[in-house]
Amino acid sequence: MTRRLAQSGFTLIEMMVALAIGLAVIGALIGAYVVSFQGGRHSDAMVQMTEDATLALNVMRQQVAQAGFSQPHGVAEGGGLVLHAFPAVAGCEAARFVDLQAGIAAPDNCGAAEPDPAASDALEVAYEGSVLPGKSSNGVLGGSGGQQPLDCLGNTFAKTHDAATGDDYWLSDSKFYVASGSLYCHGPGNAAGAIVAQNVETLQVTYGMAAAPAGTPGAGQVIYYDVAPPPHSPLWANVLSVNLCVQVRSAGKVLDKAQSPTLGGWVDCANARRTSTDGYLRRTFSTTIVLQNKLL
Repeated sequence: MTRRLAQSGFTLIEMMVALAIGLAVIGALIGAYVVSFQGGRHSDAMVQMTEDATLALNVMRQQVAQAGFSQPHGVAEGGGLVLHAFPAVAGCEAARFVDLQAGIAAPDNCGAAEPDPAASDALEVAYEGSVLPGKSSNGVLGGSGGQQPLDCLGNTFAKTHDAATGDDYWLSDSKFYVASGSLYCHGPGNAAGAIVAQNVETLQVTYGMAAAPAGTPGAGQVIYYDVAPPPHSPLWANVLSVNLCVQVRSAGKVLDKAQSPTLGGWVDCANARRTSTDGYLRRTFSTTIVLQNKLL
């Protein structure tokens, strides 16, 4: 009896119990791997969206911060400085610019009679470009020549003639808009717009409005934010700051239908709660820039 028991193997019940335990362990490991893999995809998507939004906002912030700048080029009869006259900012509410080549002072360039609620805004920024100091043969700043200003895409551009003063100057006039899921910029040195940042679905621009234009009573303090005024409205002179909001999405689908109501939720630029139904992760990012040159 002792020899027979020593030679006996596992019973069927024992094998089934061991198999069930093994399958449970394997299932737990697979589940942990899937969760870890999905978490990694979400983290990668968040990093990608943050980078795309940061690039888009940084480029626009760098341009908007200089809006309205003009170098003094004379003294008026009353002793004041003579500056080149041009609008600092302009824009279209839920519409695109009709003519990218038109200047910021051109007639109505927004086209659509009624804004499309599903469309992105468009923003135009203008300022006088400054010539960077040149370098001498030994690399010391202050040499002759200097470096010509560059537009929003890093390209040189021609000077603009000011009929009022009779001189030529570098007017940087940049147009930002969203097309085909990317943020574009058209500068004065470009025949067409070019992509600044990818995976940008929406650009929403609101403007900080003062009670009166700069230099008059009531100016110098933002009292409310509003969408773009009509083209060439006197209200453009009251703009003291610009709020930019971009909605970006993941480059690929990282959500399934079961996850979309939780992980796929986000707050859009209109402060409305939204839920993804197509598998893409979305987030919004915003920044506010004060037009310092309007406060001088």
